[in-house]
Amino acid sequence: MIYIIYETINLINGKKYRGMHKTSNIEDGYLGSGYAFENAIKKHGKDNFKREILEYCNSYEELIEKEKIYVDDEWVKDSSNYNLKTGGQNYGILSKDSKKKISETLKRKYESGEIISVGPNKGKPTSGDTKKKISDTLKKKYENEEHPSKGKTKSSGSWKEGNVPWNKGLKGVQESIRKGLKLGPESEETKLKKSISAKERYKTHEHHSKGKPSWNKGKDMPKFECPHCGKMVDKLNGNKWHFENCKMKKENY
Repeated sequence: MIYIIYETINLINGKKYRGMHKTSNIEDGYLGSGYAFENAIKKHGKDNFKREILEYCNSYEELIEKEKIYVDDEWVKDSSNYNLKTGGQNYGILSKDSKKKISETLKRKYESGEIISVGPNKGKPTSGDTKKKISDTLKKKYENEEHPSKGKTKSSGSWKEGNVPWNKGLKGVQESIRKGLKLGPESEETKLKKSISAKERYKTHEHHSKGKPSWNKGKDMPKFECPHCGKMVDKLNGNKWHFENCKMKKENY
């Protein structure tokens, strides 16, 4: 194994990169690594860089110690090179100038859309405070401009004029949709409570679907066979009354 300290120079602008390398083939074409240096390679191409060997070492331990000397804090601070941290493998620490370089590069990439930040909370439920902030921001935004979906409802991927959202006034619908209707079997007690509550409500209120045709009337809905009772049902009814919730399933007996 060969241990070397090298310096690679950009033949276009003269900027340099120093590092350590262990290899069994001294002509392996290795030029260097690191965020800033690899971006420079992409921009200018490998042909515009030349590597020179500064020193040979006898062991990997000696290589680490020598890199600390060649890539010290003064070298990293110099804007004429690509090194972002001091040498010595994992012992290297970022200088203030290097941190500033990385920060400015990331800001530029976020602003240009090259990098999209999803944040550490992606996939996690939104907190109550965050929801309130979003709500307040939107309310302020639409005080002086009309909401793009005002007077419309989305159906089959397109917006239709003059329709009232099908779930207006209903509670719990969005939560059911969020869970994909995979709610699991309801207990008989829960079903009875829902039934009594619905009967009491519609003694004084007209049912929202009274006199209206079913949304899927006349549509050819794909059917699926319930593996427990053998009935052919559409997906929505199947998820609610069949498949995992089917009364014929042994666990639901």
